[in-house]
Amino acid sequence: MAGIPTSNILQPGAVSAQYANRQLISDLQLLTPQYYKQYVEKYGNEDFTWWLATYGGMEEVKNRNYFWFENRGKLMVGVQTASNVAASAGATVTLTLASGDHYNSGTESPLRVGETVRVASTNVEGEIIAINTSTPFAHTFNVRPKISTQALNSAGSGSLLTTDVLLFGGDMDAGEASSNINPLIHLDQKYENNITEMRESWAATDLAEMTEVFYNSGVSGSEMAGGAQAGTSYFTYKGLVKSNQRFINNVEFKLMRGNIVNNTGLTTSSSVGSLGIIPKVLADGETVGYTPGSLDIAKLHEITRVMDVNGCANESMWLMDIYQRQNFSDGIFKEFPAGAYVWGSNEKSEEAAVNYGVQSLRIDGYMFKVKKYKQFNTEMTTGLTPVNDYFRNFGMICPQGETRDAKDVTKAYKNITVMYQAPPKGGTTGNAIRVWQWGGASQNPTSGTMVDHVETITYRGTRVCAANQFIIVQAG
Repeated sequence: MAGIPTSNILQPGAVSAQYANRQLISDLQLLTPQYYKQYVEKYGNEDFTWWLATYGGMEEVKNRNYFWFENRGKLMVGVQTASNVAASAGATVTLTLASGDHYNSGTESPLRVGETVRVASTNVEGEIIAINTSTPFAHTFNVRPKISTQALNSAGSGSLLTTDVLLFGGDMDAGEASSNINPLIHLDQKYENNITEMRESWAATDLAEMTEVFYNSGVSGSEMAGGAQAGTSYFTYKGLVKSNQRFINNVEFKLMRGNIVNNTGLTTSSSVGSLGIIPKVLADGETVGYTPGSLDIAKLHEITRVMDVNGCANESMWLMDIYQRQNFSDGIFKEFPAGAYVWGSNEKSEEAAVNYGVQSLRIDGYMFKVKKYKQFNTEMTTGLTPVNDYFRNFGMICPQGETRDAKDVTKAYKNITVMYQAPPKGGTTGNAIRVWQWGGASQNPTSGTMVDHVETITYRGTRVCAANQFIIVQAG
C-alpha cells in the first residue's frame, strides 16, 4: 500500500551541530534590524503528552534493573500428544506427551498417576494409570477410559489426534480409603527490564542568543523547566523549545518502540537499553491479523474471543495508526455511533480518556477506547514517506487492568507502568527529569567559553505485566 504523500514538506527539518551560532542564523536569512512577525508553525504541534505517566502515575525503582513474577500459564491444565494414537473401546492407550508440555529441560511435566483426563472433542473420561519420564521432552503415559464401552479417540476419528487436547480433571473417583496423589505445583515466571538513560542537549553561542530576528512570537510549547536561555533571541529560544519537544517525543519512542542494547562499538558501552512496550507485546502478547479494508464486526468478535482466553481487562485502550483508524471507522465505528463510557478512576476514567482524544464502544463485555496514535506513522513524525512502514496498518490493544505478583499476593501491578530512577541532585528536577545549564554564556557561568548549554536527562523504562493480555492488530 502506498504511503501518505510528503513531497511538500521540506527536508531536513533539523541539522546536527555543536551549537547554534550566528552564522547559521545568517544562512537562514533571519537577521533583521526591526521587524515584527509571528513565527508560523506549518505542521502543528508535535508534542506528545505523556498520558500514561500523567494519569497512571510512575513508579520509582532504586536500581537500573527491576523484575516481577507472573504465573506461567493457566490455573487449569491441559496437554497434547506428540503423535496420533489409535484407540478402541475400553482399551488403554500409550501416549507421548507433546514436547511443549515439558518443563526444566524436558525432565518434568504435569503428568501424575491418578489424574482424570477428558478428551476435549468428545468429553470422554479417562485416567492416567502409568507414567514413564525417562526420556526428556518425550514422557509417555498410559490412559484408560473410565467407561468400558468408550474409546479415547477424537471426534470423527479412530485415534486420539495431536490436534485434540486432554483436559486434566483432578483426582476424581478416588474410591474408599484412597491414598494421596502427587500435587500439581503452580509455576511462576520471572520477568525483568531496565531503565535507560535518555538525554537531549541544546547549545548556542553568546551572539546567537543576542541576535534579533524577524519574528518574536508564535512558537508553541515552552523551554524545559530550569533551562531558560540567557539571551533574548527568539530564534535560539525557538530552538530550545523544539529541543524540549523533540526530547519528549524521543522518550516516547524509546518507551514504546525501543529495545535492549547489547552490541559493541557504540558511542557508549555502559548502557543496556530498555525493552519497550511494543517489542515486549510482540514477544509475549497475542497478534490478530487482518486484511486492510476489512476491519469489521466479525474481526472484532475474533479479538474479543482472544481476550476472553487471555483473561483481559474489561477496559482497553486501542492505539491505531491512521490507516487502521480509518478502517475501523469504515468497518466498525459506523455500526456503533454512540459508544458508552464507564466511569472509573485515574487512567481508566472518562475524563482521562476524553482528554486523550478517544472514542469508545462496548461489545462482548469489553469496552474499547479507540485512539488514533499519530506517532505510528513515519509521514506524520518526519515528513518522509517510506515505501514500507513497519507500523502502517498497525494497532495495539492495551488492557487497563491490574495483575497480581505471583510470589506476593499483596502486590498488584498495572498492565503498563512507567518506571523511573530519580536523577542525581543539582539543576532543576521535576517529573523525574533533570535540567541544568553550563557554559560561560549561560545563566550558570561555569567556564570561560561563551556558549550556553542546556542539558536534559531522565532515566526511564516500562513494566508490561501480563503481556498475553495485550493484542497486536496488524495487517498481514
